[in-house]
Amino acid sequence: MAASQRVLILTGGPGCGKTFTTRTIVALWRAMGKAIALASPTGRAAQRLSEMTGQPAKTIHRLLEFDPKTMKFKRDQEYPIPAQAIVVDEASMLDLFLANSLFKAVPLDAQLLLVGDIDQLPSVGPGAVLQDLIASEKIPVVRLTQVFRQAQTSQIVSNAHRINQGQFPRLEPVSDTPASDCLWLGAPEPPDGIQAIRDLINDLIPQLGFEVAREVQVLCPMTRGEIGTRNLNGVLQALINPPSAAKAQIERGGMVLRVGDRIIQKVNDYDREVFNGDLGVIATVDPEEQEVSVQFADKLVSYDYADLNEITLAWAVTIHKSQGSEYSVVILPLYMQHYLMLSRNLIYTGLTRAKKLAILVGPQKAIALAVRQVKDQQRYTLLEKRLNLL
Repeated sequence: MAASQRVLILTGGPGCGKTFTTRTIVALWRAMGKAIALASPTGRAAQRLSEMTGQPAKTIHRLLEFDPKTMKFKRDQEYPIPAQAIVVDEASMLDLFLANSLFKAVPLDAQLLLVGDIDQLPSVGPGAVLQDLIASEKIPVVRLTQVFRQAQTSQIVSNAHRINQGQFPRLEPVSDTPASDCLWLGAPEPPDGIQAIRDLINDLIPQLGFEVAREVQVLCPMTRGEIGTRNLNGVLQALINPPSAAKAQIERGGMVLRVGDRIIQKVNDYDREVFNGDLGVIATVDPEEQEVSVQFADKLVSYDYADLNEITLAWAVTIHKSQGSEYSVVILPLYMQHYLMLSRNLIYTGLTRAKKLAILVGPQKAIALAVRQVKDQQRYTLLEKRLNLL
């Protein structure tokens, strides 16, 4: 189908071979002599797409050449993307506005492959593009369903599929010699959870051979609350990157930013070419120049002190902000104080961010509520209806 169809959707859960299939399709297109463009909604996802295919990948904003002066994309029907085959990964994150700009800029003779998992959280912006495209039955869809043998040995993968089917995950209690890659620490109340996370970061995780500062990510349902990202970032900063005379720091709006801190970009900054959700590490704090420089994946970016409201600490981030990213170790605190946010696709998305180890922290009651609650994701869109009129 990839050799012949103009548009193709590839979907499926973890361990079903989306990555392998995408890589194979890109290799096929390359063998056919096509000029290929690879893109994803976030910088982190684009980086992963590039590693997976061995070809450069860009964010969709970069592919469409956003112009900060006009606040518009340069690429459109008149000036399309210079490619004969285009892959867009993490397509579940596409909202209506970005999808509209993207599809307009696809050349009329090009092929488009959309890859995504519709069971993840919906796009932050309006619309349900991938869902609507699939539901319209106007576009060829390949849905991968078989979990392959090497993925079946992973409890992260098998629990993700259990959660998707509304079943409680099989969790192994935390111990010094875990046999599973999906663990649970019962800590009944939020203060116990904070202490449990401290213990995991100080003892178990380094003991298992992981580098905490580089490989561990705490993902929370919310920013607010005792065990939300705001409070946890202070706790984790003190543990992972404590103050020292050798590390310059600055205090801004009640938050300390220190050399070595992991940060996240909160807004799209088209001048600096960093986008909402991009993760970086603070490289320097210069009090004389009043500047902070941040090392993002492929570049060093400078911020004036006045612009520091664009970034915040990212030792803990929300599950929504983590979409399109993967981390070696994910710690997932789930408590009843987050009950408004707890849902099946939230816990599914959080769990599937983990590559090697996932640790759920909190009472079984909160985990069970998250698995049970299928938040009504009905979004009032007309895309499916419009496609059916064609």
